Amino acid sequence: MIIATKSVHSDANSVGKHNVRNLTSKIRLPRFILGPKAVIVLLVMAVTLCLGSLIYVQHTNSLIVNHDMETAVSLSEIAARFDHEDGSLYRLLVDEAASGRSLELETRLAEIRRRIDQISADLVKQRKTLKYKDRKRATEAVAELAKYNEAVGIVSSMLEISFPTSVAMLQPFRKNADHVLAEVKAIAASGISDAHYHAEAAAWRTRLLVGFVTGAVLIVAALSYIWLTLAAQRGVQLQAEIKRRGKAEQEALLLARTDALTGLVNRRQFGSTLESAVESATEISRQLSIMLIDLDGFKNANDTYGHAAGDAVLKAVAHRLLTVFGAHNTIARLGGDEFAILISEVPDGESAMHLAQQASGILHEPLAWRSNMIAIGASIGISRFPEDGAGASELLHAADIAMYDAKRGSKGGVRLFSQAMEAERVERRRLEQELRDGIARGEVQPFYQPIVRFIDNKLCGFEVLARWRHPRLGLLAPDAFIRLAETTGQITFLTKSILQQVCVDALQMPAHLRLAVNISPTQLEEVGLAESLIAIMHAQGVSPSRFEIEITEDAVMDDLITTELALQKFRDSGISIALDDFGTGYSSLSNLHRLRFDKLKIDQSFIRSLLESPESEKLVDAIISLALSFDMIVTAEGVEDVNTAEVLASKGCTQGQGYYFGRPISFVDTRHISIGFGKVAA
Repeated sequence: MIIATKSVHSDANSVGKHNVRNLTSKIRLPRFILGPKAVIVLLVMAVTLCLGSLIYVQHTNSLIVNHDMETAVSLSEIAARFDHEDGSLYRLLVDEAASGRSLELETRLAEIRRRIDQISADLVKQRKTLKYKDRKRATEAVAELAKYNEAVGIVSSMLEISFPTSVAMLQPFRKNADHVLAEVKAIAASGISDAHYHAEAAAWRTRLLVGFVTGAVLIVAALSYIWLTLAAQRGVQLQAEIKRRGKAEQEALLLARTDALTGLVNRRQFGSTLESAVESATEISRQLSIMLIDLDGFKNANDTYGHAAGDAVLKAVAHRLLTVFGAHNTIARLGGDEFAILISEVPDGESAMHLAQQASGILHEPLAWRSNMIAIGASIGISRFPEDGAGASELLHAADIAMYDAKRGSKGGVRLFSQAMEAERVERRRLEQELRDGIARGEVQPFYQPIVRFIDNKLCGFEVLARWRHPRLGLLAPDAFIRLAETTGQITFLTKSILQQVCVDALQMPAHLRLAVNISPTQLEEVGLAESLIAIMHAQGVSPSRFEIEITEDAVMDDLITTELALQKFRDSGISIALDDFGTGYSSLSNLHRLRFDKLKIDQSFIRSLLESPESEKLVDAIISLALSFDMIVTAEGVEDVNTAEVLASKGCTQGQGYYFGRPISFVDTRHISIGFGKVAA
């Protein structure tokens, strides 16, 4: 493959890697969120949450148990203190009642009352921390202590009367105090029992929580394992997708820069390569050569043998160009049957011309296609840097001008660009626009050349020949603009304009005169040509039977089927068909029979040498004999003297046309010609 193609591959690889990096960067966030790191973080968070819950529950259980134990201990201390202090005082009172009044008795009674108040206050304070049931029992105990305190007060006030009696009165209340003591101890025991219960419940809650935490951790671990497995699979799929996209992008980039059929670089890549080469050559003062190649005969080969054959031809051309120019030069297919070469190692014009001639020679070699041999050629144009342009577009434009000059001169030629070609191109472009405007303004007019019948030397019709009354160049013959009209697509516009003028003139001519109008080979390929020309005749009120269509042998050879269909439409309307310039082409007898021409026109090259060349005379005899055998009229073109006219008449030629009978003239002058030759039946 050529250098430009290698650069395409390297560019495709770099761009593909760049796109893969872009794709990776685009999906980095989802991979971070859904990847292994996220799973590990989630697992740690789940374990932390479970352990935190466990610690919180343990702490809460510990607080509940500690609260129950503290309450129980406090109540036990209250009971013990009451039992110890109050019980001791009461025993002292009983002892003193037996032995008599003591001086310290009042003080001790007062101490008992203070102690009872203190214990009552402690119970009231502790009651807030008890359960509802124990809180009620504590309230009753406080009430009993109040009664006991009141009884002690009564005893204290009755000491003056009878100490033993007072102590005896205190004894029932003392039993109530014992009941209070029992209640307090029961409440304390209930608190201890609650503490044990709460501790056991806390232990079970802890066990359940530990089980739950363990299960949750196992579930999270299992889910994490599944998640990691899926993530790994997704990672593999993602890598495969990245590779696939990278490969697809490389292939797309390669296809975008190369020609799929030949493997050469395409127009876009060639333009880019040429611009880079021009920049580099400018920096180092280096010369370059650019070639444009347009194949000759490719359309015929493609139409005759099919598109598969056309593809094979293009591939063969690419291979042959590689053999001539090598892989170190840039070869491109610009599209269709047009190729371009950038030559960087053969800068001078002579060497480039030598290579171009080699390429022309090898491209002219026939190509074997199945059982057929396909012959093509090439027209080549060459431009040089910096002589013919300072930029890529200028160089391509110069090579294009040289290539078309080669194609116009003789197909298969090689041309080196020159400024004279540019001047000719500018003039041609100017002439193209002037022709378009001239047709619209009616500057292109019909001229009429007489056609005379030999048998009686009478005028039987005219051949319509276009003349352009150019405002700048004067009166121009068809050779100066017909080819231009064909190549620029104006030929049908011109033909219709001429036909409209001829129809107007025909209405003022004798009805027996027939008018021959030339049709270009390129026009026969147009859809609806016959219908549009016949419509003009009808619109102008002229019978189509007064007209004769002349075509060349080239038109027959280009596309026999299309030509046959178009001619049949003309014939169906009454128009006769003439084969012009017969003898210069390759029409076969089968084509003459198949297309059923009404007239053969012998090319003027044979008529002018008729008297001096025996070969021309034999050829003319053969053509006349052939035409008469097919019941066709024979017209000899280029009759310029009386001797030639007499020889043709003696040989049985039907009609004559040439300067001897009259030059092409305007419509005004045809009236004098018509009067001079008289009127005869056609």
